[in-house]
Amino acid sequence: VNVMPTNEIRIPKQKRSIEKKDAIIVASYELFCERGYYKTNTAEIAKAANVSTGIVYNYFHDKHDILKEVIGLYISRLESEFRTALSRQIQKEDLHNLVKELLDALITSHTMNVSAHNEFMALALLDPEIQNYFVAFEARLLAQIKELLISAEFSSCFLEEKLRIAFGIIEQLCHDYIQQIIDEAQLSRSKVVAVQAITSLIEMDVEPEIK
Repeated sequence: VNVMPTNEIRIPKQKRSIEKKDAIIVASYELFCERGYYKTNTAEIAKAANVSTGIVYNYFHDKHDILKEVIGLYISRLESEFRTALSRQIQKEDLHNLVKELLDALITSHTMNVSAHNEFMALALLDPEIQNYFVAFEARLLAQIKELLISAEFSSCFLEEKLRIAFGIIEQLCHDYIQQIIDEAQLSRSKVVAVQAITSLIEMDVEPEIK
């Protein structure tokens, strides 16, 4: 049974309790990647986390509640890939290197756990709440990049739209690679094209249409 709607959820405060909850989240992450979310039950999660099923329900209402924490863990791991690139100030002449660094970080974030990526993206298509986690992650990432570029005195005009288009280019490239549509050599060549295209896109002056 995966749903126990009447259970009262505890917020762990002591170190031992926090460790138990974290163990449940990590075990769930690994099982969801290995077996899939729908093929995993809470008894298996409890066993993998070395806790009782009752302990699981001390901290989570149901399996979907666990999934939200697992997605949070996955996204925190994604965000850590961009921390270095986004934590420093840049000059305008650094744009090419910044784009290359961010592109490499996005490829790494897609390939660090392909099974996790595939499972969670599939779930996001079916579950609007899970999809919102990824929409919020993308929005945070683009907002940070936008702020970094504005601090380097790039024009803010259409910058959000430029970044969204650039993100789409990189996402497509990453998906082509992890789905083995392109190989390593094609990825390497595509990265060169993508970096030049995105650099030009960000530097491009766009005139607003006058209606």
